[in-house]
Amino acid sequence: MKQLALLLLAVLVLKGYAEEAKPASALNNNSTQISQKRTTLARLEALDVLMKRNQFPQAFELADRLVEEFEGDPDFDFKYGMAAIETQHYDQALFAFERLVIGFPDQPRYRLELARTHFYLRNLIRAEIEFHKVLKQKPPEPVVQNVEKFLEQIADLQRSVQPRFMFALDMAGGYDSNINSATDENSLQLEINDVPFEVPLDDDSRETASSYWSTLINFGYLTPLSKTSSYDLRAIYAKRANSEIEIFDLDTAMAEAGISFFTGPIRWRTAGRYQFVQLNGEDFLDSSTAMLQSQWRLRSGFSYGLAMNYGLTSYADNADGDLTQQQVTLSFASAPKKHSWVASILFGADVAEEDVNEFSGKTYQGFSYQKTTLWGARGSRYWMLNIVSSEYDAISSTQPELRKDLAFTFGFGWRYAFSSSFSVHNDYGLIYTDSTLDANTFKRGKAEFGLTYSF
Repeated sequence: MKQLALLLLAVLVLKGYAEEAKPASALNNNSTQISQKRTTLARLEALDVLMKRNQFPQAFELADRLVEEFEGDPDFDFKYGMAAIETQHYDQALFAFERLVIGFPDQPRYRLELARTHFYLRNLIRAEIEFHKVLKQKPPEPVVQNVEKFLEQIADLQRSVQPRFMFALDMAGGYDSNINSATDENSLQLEINDVPFEVPLDDDSRETASSYWSTLINFGYLTPLSKTSSYDLRAIYAKRANSEIEIFDLDTAMAEAGISFFTGPIRWRTAGRYQFVQLNGEDFLDSSTAMLQSQWRLRSGFSYGLAMNYGLTSYADNADGDLTQQQVTLSFASAPKKHSWVASILFGADVAEEDVNEFSGKTYQGFSYQKTTLWGARGSRYWMLNIVSSEYDAISSTQPELRKDLAFTFGFGWRYAFSSSFSVHNDYGLIYTDSTLDANTFKRGKAEFGLTYSF
């Protein structure tokens, strides 16, 4: 027994020597870590107290300091999101509830708060989609009633008119395999007075590939005239500069003014538009257009659209080149949801003002289809197909036969929004036009990457 007591005493003495032998820095580090843990726990407890007391501004300020350390923790994300939404920091709330919905897709409360955040950001389509997902999860009756109130407000907002101001700046760069939509043939077979001959083409008249950069500035303003009517103003300026050759650089400016009003569930808009285009800094064409548009949205969310345009286009270097343009478009759109689509059919005619230019007139009809898939809460992907068939009104003196074109356009891309103001996009396009005339048969491919800032 005495030996056991001595053994225990020796162990205690050795442990004491070991503690004394530890470096002072190690002891200080342990103390610091313990102190930091206590401080963190105290902050989390303080956050919990602030949330229970509905002191949301203080709770958000505290949570915002802790987000880098605790984001991804469900309890913290929920408190952070609620504090953010109650203090109108909607972008931060969106990130928090996105993480929660990704981790817990079957939890109605998290999806409900995500839908509310989209609603307050006025992302009405996204909000409507998320609210319908909440209803599909069969939540308690009070939640159902709350969701239905939000859906009613969304419907009212979509029909009501509120003052709006919009500005967007898009900067993009890309590559275009055929910037002038020209043939890849080295020469063309023409015919004048039944005499055929061959015309060699210079580089500017043949398919030209080039990288490019573009800038687009988009301004919009809407103000109500009454509860269900408004007038709006739009202005767009776009510039595209090619690195390979300058003669195909484009400057485009457009101004538009319109009046909108509702008759029951149908929204009508009539507007006037003026547009001019410069090619390599010199006037190329200008056009004036009158428009009538309507959209009828059903209770299911499905909508019908009708648009009619009538205008005049004039070419700066061709006094006899004026064209009267008419176009009618019918569109059909699915209800807003994760996978949405829009289909359109169009009919149109370009009528030459002068008989000497009759060969420039044409009639055409086409079909387009676009499908968009929401990619998480901030991104989207799309693809589209457009087919247009054209037949010209007369044969030119240099053409062997009447011109008929069949144009196919296929595009796809994606967009991701980092916040309500800043997004990035990546787009690809393929065009193939088959014409009875070799000079107008061409193929074209384009890839573009850009950044958009808007408010």
